Amino acid sequence: MTDATKEELITLMLKENKTITKHLEIGLTRLIILWKISKGDIYGYNLMKTIDEFYKDQIELGLVKKANPSKIYPILKKMEENELIIGEWEIKNNKNVKVYKITEKGNLLVDALKDKIAATSLNPKWQEFIKDMSSKVEK
Repeated sequence: MTDATKEELITLMLKENKTITKHLEIGLTRLIILWKISKGDIYGYNLMKTIDEFYKDQIELGLVKKANPSKIYPILKKMEENELIIGEWEIKNNKNVKVYKITEKGNLLVDALKDKIAATSLNPKWQEFIKDMSSKVEK
């Protein structure tokens, strides 16, 4: 089997298994959003650009759609409702724009997630899984 055929097969399998990729994308997108806001105040548009940078390869393969307002703003609204972030309106270039900021509760969650990810990364089973699942990535 040629490398091109293998890549086509992998792409097909990932497209067919939308459940796994969709759940993975949703969870990671929420984590990326919260993490990015914890790094500093940010506008929704800049969040969408950041998310697209994370999923660049998957977008190019057609596995993930580019970030858009109907995808991002419901997540931001839910995070505001859960008091993880706050959105404040500002005027930028004569337009009303909302800037998102992390709250203390949001920072606590980010710290807890960092601890969980750090602990998970030390688990030999997770190390084996990640090594095996990323073994086909060209370096």
